[in-house]
Amino acid sequence: MNNGLRKARGVLLGLGIVAGLTGVQTLADTVTVAPANYPAPRLQSLLGPVPVAGTARALSIKGWKTLTGTKVLFIRTTELPMFDLHVSFAAGSARDGDTPGLAAATFSMLNEGIPGKDLSAIVEVFDGLGAQLDMNIDHDRATLALRSLSDEQKRAPALQLFSQILGAPTLTDDALKRVKIELRDSLTSAAQDAGNSPVHLVKTLLAPDGPYSLPFYGTDQGLQALTGTEVKDFHQRFYSASQAQITLVGDLTLAQAKAISLQISNALPVMPAGTAVMPMPGHKPVGTERTLHEEQPLTQINLILAQPSVSRSHADYAALYTANLIFGGTINSRLMSELREKRGLVYDVYSENAPWATAGLLTISLQVNPAFSQATLALTRSLFSDYLRDGPTQQELDQVKLQVANRSALNSSSNWQILKQLVTINRHDLPLDLDYTVQQVQRLTLKQIHEALNRHLAADRWRVVTVGATVEQQALPAPAPTPPGTSSQSMCRAEAGFVAS
Repeated sequence: MNNGLRKARGVLLGLGIVAGLTGVQTLADTVTVAPANYPAPRLQSLLGPVPVAGTARALSIKGWKTLTGTKVLFIRTTELPMFDLHVSFAAGSARDGDTPGLAAATFSMLNEGIPGKDLSAIVEVFDGLGAQLDMNIDHDRATLALRSLSDEQKRAPALQLFSQILGAPTLTDDALKRVKIELRDSLTSAAQDAGNSPVHLVKTLLAPDGPYSLPFYGTDQGLQALTGTEVKDFHQRFYSASQAQITLVGDLTLAQAKAISLQISNALPVMPAGTAVMPMPGHKPVGTERTLHEEQPLTQINLILAQPSVSRSHADYAALYTANLIFGGTINSRLMSELREKRGLVYDVYSENAPWATAGLLTISLQVNPAFSQATLALTRSLFSDYLRDGPTQQELDQVKLQVANRSALNSSSNWQILKQLVTINRHDLPLDLDYTVQQVQRLTLKQIHEALNRHLAADRWRVVTVGATVEQQALPAPAPTPPGTSSQSMCRAEAGFVAS
């Protein structure tokens, strides 16, 4: 042992022995006892949110349209030598018409083959370039995304192949046969997945005769009737340049981004002159049934409540977005406090206002012990009725404003996060500002939120779906009392006497 360390250790041991003999406490043994009437020490930051004026991010959005009608948004970032390209079409299953499965089959066939390359060759080329292709389809839209290195030798062949997938798929009969089998398998798998079932069933309640009541994979009957001619016609109409939206983020110059947008747009088919684009189906509920239960042998009940809300571009969206965060959209929401913290009924409960058709869909989702399902539903309804009547508190609003402001910076730490926000702006024709909604939230008042809630939502409009086992119902356990000196709205769970000063 080093002599200096040995001497230091001896000094410390000696101090400890002296302290033990004399009754003097060392620093390690010291405990400060405050007088009975002295307030418990707490970090100032825990006493309440302290709003800090935010600053706009230095991320400039460039926007333009190609001559063929493709809308493009672009943000340049130079931290990494790569870029993300997102191309979106209003080609979801809501466009199926009389052939359920048409949109999904067309979408699935895009990467089945292009002239000179089958699916295996396509995958091999992307892998060799270090590029990544992602594809997704839902009821509303079909999207394809490419992530690639910005270097010209990697970028050019990746973009060339991506453009061919979008604009020149072979769409052969053999590929259609394979895709039909895959989609039928997906239908079977989705039918067995209780986690997806409630969302689908609640849309069935809201629009029982519309395309949203069907899986976006289609139906067995629709897939059997589907022909190659229908697929080619669908691709020509809904994957045309005028129906496309391009979003770009990454290490590209503005000139390079414009060249990429032209390359993609020019590769897409041109919609035949005089072709009318089928409008998106309406979102107003037309079903008369309010509740639906699907019996399944599950240990938990999957419960979802839903009602139509406003679109992302609506003037009241920011108010309802904020109201939702307070009620059920964050970890310290009212629903989490009442259902989890006070009663221990759920592990998680979450509400969101998601895009749906031409507007939005507000949903509350949770899983609960089957014996408490009806009582939990009644409590959730009651909490929402009280929220409509009283609105949020000033403390709740101040806290969520701070959360939204802080989250905006965290949500722009990667190209993918920036791309996600930019896609939303592109899709819903929002102002070209990543902080637009954040700024709206900061300006909201309690009155504006309360009025927006009652203008668009109602306690008696819920459609309710439960999936699970039917059992004898029990009353809810009594809520646990809130410890003195704490608030159910606080993220800090420590008791006041154990929080550092």
